[in-house]
Amino acid sequence: MSAPPIGALRRRLTLEAPVRTSEEGGAAVIDWSEVAIISAEVVAQSGREIVRADGLTGRLTHEIVIRYRADATPTMRFRDGERVFAIHAVLDVDGRRRWLKCLCEERLP
Repeated sequence: MSAPPIGALRRRLTLEAPVRTSEEGGAAVIDWSEVAIISAEVVAQSGREIVRADGLTGRLTHEIVIRYRADATPTMRFRDGERVFAIHAVLDVDGRRRWLKCLCEERLP
């Protein structure tokens, strides 16, 4: 993968990691903690409508390119204001630890 053009990493996203805690009753609760605020390129890939709980909802897939981070994993997510992008795969495309391509999904309410 060649380097993205200058100015392509113009979106500021928050990288978040899950933190598991328990309630008084013993139930597990997942909260999200901020890991870093990073520059990224967000490219929409596809979208479709799916039936969920007797209603229609949207499903969008995105490709997000960021500078290499050794701690980026598919358990994390990106946040852009109210928008949330769940990471499904993290790819070091050329194996040179310069760029990561994250395959993400954004679900619409």
